[in-house]
Amino acid sequence: MLYNNGNFEVYTTVDGLYKVDLSSISKDNYKNIWIGGKSPNGFVQIYNIEKNNINIFNYGLTEITEFWIGESIAFAAFIDGQDLGLIKWVYSEDEWSYRDIYRNFPFVIESINGLDIIDNTVFLATDYGLLKADVSGNLKDPNSWTLAFSDLSGAVGAMCRFNSGFAFVANENVYRVFYDNINEYEEIDLPIVVNFNDILYDDNNFIWGIDDRNIYSQKIDFEPILTDNNLYTISFDSEENIIVGSELGLIIIDNTTHKKTIYKPNAPVTGKFSSIIVLRDGRLVGASSKGLSIQDFDGWRNILEIKYENTEVVKSSYNYNTFIADTIQYDFGDAVSDLEEGPDGLVYCAIEGTFPVLNNPSRLGGGILIIDVDNPENVTAIDTSILGYYTSGTSTNPYMVVKDIAFDNNGNLWAANAFSTNKNLPIHVRNLNNEWKSYGSSETSVKISQSPSSIVFDNWSRVWMSAFKAEEANMGVYPDGGIFLLNYDGTPVEPVSFTWESIIVNTTVWSLGMGNNDRLYFLTPTGLNYYDINAGSNPVIRENLYTYFPNISFGGGSKIKIDPLGNIWTISPTQGIHVLLENTTYWPDINGLRADNSPLLSDEIYDLDFDYQRKLAYIATSKGVSILRIPFGESYTDYENIKIFPSPFLIPSNQNMIVDGLMYNSSMKVMTLDGLVIRDINSNGLNIDGDQLSWDGKNNRGEYVSSGVYLVSITDNSGNNTFSKITVIKK
Repeated sequence: MLYNNGNFEVYTTVDGLYKVDLSSISKDNYKNIWIGGKSPNGFVQIYNIEKNNINIFNYGLTEITEFWIGESIAFAAFIDGQDLGLIKWVYSEDEWSYRDIYRNFPFVIESINGLDIIDNTVFLATDYGLLKADVSGNLKDPNSWTLAFSDLSGAVGAMCRFNSGFAFVANENVYRVFYDNINEYEEIDLPIVVNFNDILYDDNNFIWGIDDRNIYSQKIDFEPILTDNNLYTISFDSEENIIVGSELGLIIIDNTTHKKTIYKPNAPVTGKFSSIIVLRDGRLVGASSKGLSIQDFDGWRNILEIKYENTEVVKSSYNYNTFIADTIQYDFGDAVSDLEEGPDGLVYCAIEGTFPVLNNPSRLGGGILIIDVDNPENVTAIDTSILGYYTSGTSTNPYMVVKDIAFDNNGNLWAANAFSTNKNLPIHVRNLNNEWKSYGSSETSVKISQSPSSIVFDNWSRVWMSAFKAEEANMGVYPDGGIFLLNYDGTPVEPVSFTWESIIVNTTVWSLGMGNNDRLYFLTPTGLNYYDINAGSNPVIRENLYTYFPNISFGGGSKIKIDPLGNIWTISPTQGIHVLLENTTYWPDINGLRADNSPLLSDEIYDLDFDYQRKLAYIATSKGVSILRIPFGESYTDYENIKIFPSPFLIPSNQNMIVDGLMYNSSMKVMTLDGLVIRDINSNGLNIDGDQLSWDGKNNRGEYVSSGVYLVSITDNSGNNTFSKITVIKK
């Protein structure tokens, strides 16, 4: 994220970042930003905002914790499992190049907290003490490293430069070393005792420091500037104002008045959503235990549960240049397991793990919350007066776990209410008149599991339910997991009669999905499978004998999502996404989508949803929401939406030129202005190319073309065609 005079700009993998889970950042004198990866991906990327990626150094390390960058030499401190060390680069011929890696020290150290170089001496702040070595010597030799000051023991934490030396924190004191005498140190006489997490000297040689939540300055006699946020780092801007990084944004301290201003970027309250949904108008809604985050067309705003105050706050207008949060008196539980947009345009939240009656009366609970995201004061909670709940001998407070909600074709709301031991009614339905009916086993000869996980509907208005194994819910009386079918006559809230049928029992089935051609897909810990079904008294007419993705771990939280073309997306909480096309082939291949082969930010996947019109998949990961362009959606009916980028196209390049917005199965010819065809590019099919084609800048002989203006002729299978001009610059 880039901050400039109160405004924030967000950079992601779309903008050329290698990954977005970062632990350290610095800059050099050549307008490059140095980025260090957080555990478990300790990469180093040299990034330039104007040129995007410059270079990536990935040596399989765990984390990059610190940078020191000079004119012609640079170091990065790293963690590699239980090991620590330094990486060295040198600047030559207008570029940085890797030189060596050092990981041998004469002492057992567990952290590197700072680094500075004076002339040819490198100083290293560690938990063992302040180490030093000769840069020009053999840093791989442990004997090259010694304690800088034998009489100063204990961990050295924060470290910073000032105009004539460097300072460091040790034993709750601050010490200074001057460039003209690096063999001695002096203790700074502080009027307070505080163990600074980070320190800084301003241009007037006044020291600034932060602890967990407070800011201190020598300029104001170390009187604390109080904050309510966890503080991580301290720096200053070009005008010498102090900038402190906190858990919710930046805190700017005016260097003259010492006035504190907090800048919270316009962002969701968390990037870790347990459920997401794309609304019919194209907006994205993400849910967590904190509440809802809505990506409006102008930016993000949040609807959050009240944590520390009992006053509900809903704003009448919003400033999308900063963080936005309305607060409501409702509890979002341990997680939001599902989001649905109802026929009324409201957002329905399945709450997993909530108490309807709380000690704090200002936070209301309910297994389902119904929220108008455009009017956050309009909230309805559906609680134990309707839904079932769980109690035990050790806790009599009703505990509600709604795993899934779904709307059928008639607009009826269905809820999978797990652990409903008090009523033994795990399935509930509400019609458009707000009338309810609950379904269990007491009225039928077939018992059903009381730990339902998902609900889907078939073409005959029957209700299919999956369930997972949960002994405490099923108590040895009810089937412990499985798949069950509800068939009713009449309306769902006033059935003339109804029956349950058990398809499989006593096994975990995490999720169901209704595919094309009356095919019911189900996901178990051992993989993806399906039944072909019909309307007869024996609903399963064929069981597939081959399990897809048997090598993938599908644990709790695994789901099936089916896109508008009938392709089956399986979500693993630990191993990414794997897609089975409607024709039972893999996309993009059997390896699926993982953080190491796609734009996914993480392999920990919680949910996904589709923007059918824009052909996008939004994927909720442990590191944030990934947006994936997919070749599944409505085809364009003409070539009015064509976009060609980059323009001009510079070659050679690691990135192809993309022609976007095509009708499906289009082909392309690159021609000279006089009509000579120099490259034929045929479609690889809908599942690979979708509405895009790409060109690498080469002709049919595999040679890069010359600089100039070229024509691109595009044609689909029906003979529709268009032309466009492109400019190519050969470097």
